[in-house]
Amino acid sequence: MTILSYRKTKRSRIYTPSECEILPYVMRDRLGLDVEMREYRIEDHPGIRTMYDDFEPKGLAMGLPPPDDGVRKRWVDDVVTAFYNFIALRERKIIGHAAIDVFRTKASLEYLIFLHQDFRGRGIGTEFSLTVKKICKKLGCRQVWVTVSSANTRAINMFKTVGFKFRGPIGVEREMELNLRRKTRKKK
Repeated sequence: MTILSYRKTKRSRIYTPSECEILPYVMRDRLGLDVEMREYRIEDHPGIRTMYDDFEPKGLAMGLPPPDDGVRKRWVDDVVTAFYNFIALRERKIIGHAAIDVFRTKASLEYLIFLHQDFRGRGIGTEFSLTVKKICKKLGCRQVWVTVSSANTRAINMFKTVGFKFRGPIGVEREMELNLRRKTRKKK
């Protein structure tokens, strides 16, 4: 697979994430290793479960991913069923999972992102978030929001880099939003 740049679509209306022509592609992480970014497929289910079984720390942010094996299995099943999902792979092993809630509403989408601890700090989370931003813009979404632990400064800085800003009260968990509406110029 070759490294691809983002392609601009010639379509004027996009109805589903699959039509956005953004995925799949390969990125290079900060160590110079290739990481494939693509949509989740049903055959990826055992691999995504394995990633969450190995994921640490479990339950840190809003109890996710759930520490209990049975609850975690049901949670993974629910997310891959109810959200649009995509994954990051290194040598055919799932190392990251991101999901956006495009099926309920396209106005304000919830965004989930989890990256295996061995692959953090390598630009993969930023790449996930930039991909989500591009997909959501093409879908015509107004905003994307994510919940992050106030103690997770690495994630907070990454979200800020992509353009997310805090909203709501300060607490153990914080919501950040990315406004995708076009800015209009004020008339003088």
